Amino acid sequence: MAYNYDWCTSWYVESFTRNKDDTGIQAKCSSEPGSASTDQASSLRVVITGSTKGIGLAMAECFLSAGDRVLITSRSACAVDAAVDDFSGRFGDECVYGMACNVGDTGQVENLAAFARERLGGVDLWINNAGSNGYLYANLVDFPAEALAEIVSTNVLGSLLCSRAAIKLMMNQPGGGHVFNMEGAGSDGNPTSKYAAYGFSKAGMIQLAKSLATETKDLPVGVHTLSPGPVITELVASGQFAFGKIGRILLNTIAETPEAVAEDLVPKLRDFTFKPGTTKSAKAIRFLTPDKAVKKFYARLVKGENKNRFFLEDAPEK
Repeated sequence: MAYNYDWCTSWYVESFTRNKDDTGIQAKCSSEPGSASTDQASSLRVVITGSTKGIGLAMAECFLSAGDRVLITSRSACAVDAAVDDFSGRFGDECVYGMACNVGDTGQVENLAAFARERLGGVDLWINNAGSNGYLYANLVDFPAEALAEIVSTNVLGSLLCSRAAIKLMMNQPGGGHVFNMEGAGSDGNPTSKYAAYGFSKAGMIQLAKSLATETKDLPVGVHTLSPGPVITELVASGQFAFGKIGRILLNTIAETPEAVAEDLVPKLRDFTFKPGTTKSAKAIRFLTPDKAVKKFYARLVKGENKNRFFLEDAPEK
């Protein structure tokens, strides 16, 4: 069931209730209704922020398919309700819960942690996936102040508040737990022209993980980073014309669907979480490894694969 109803928009509902056959997720990570195991010895209790669309939604489905219990959350209670209703019908009411939460709001984040403790009995894995780029690509001097505030509130303050809440919860529960903050463009310190605020917000994620790993070294809590690489979501699609043909070629070459990324990352996250002794140092779990990137460029440049895969490369510029 989903809680804390507030505003919603029709886009969110339509986005979630689109034909599942179009997503590819049914064929690769689905489970028969009610078949998800809730065996405590082999299941995790998972919180994913920003999990009503994109990579967050895809990861939620893969965790549920593996028999885990998941708390869905985003700012839109309508979107949360749609996701929870769909997943409950396929995996059972006891496996999925939902709560609307603005991760940049201290009170709402604390309520989310309390709700997770009440409904899940604790949290083994907390993924800070909620993020924004303002759905805009422009030089900083042309970037609206309101959009800058949204990016910093969601990406920076949200990661800090959620990490704090998760650590406080996990340090007082048997077995502890793991927190993962999401990397993104800029995490490596390279320039992110036309989305400087987003890159700035991601540049600190690795440093934050190392700092918090030091702070929690005597606690049963691990703080790490998760790197999905370029994923075809609203955030990325909004910039398909920002960098011209070369940008679209690059995205068609190395980007992936949320479902493909989730299928790769979720098993890695589950294996890591179940492995003893993994709370002692910051870990980076990545989808787009150097070897994988080389293979993608080889497929495109040598074999000619994936042209126009996601975006029409010769589309008229806007």
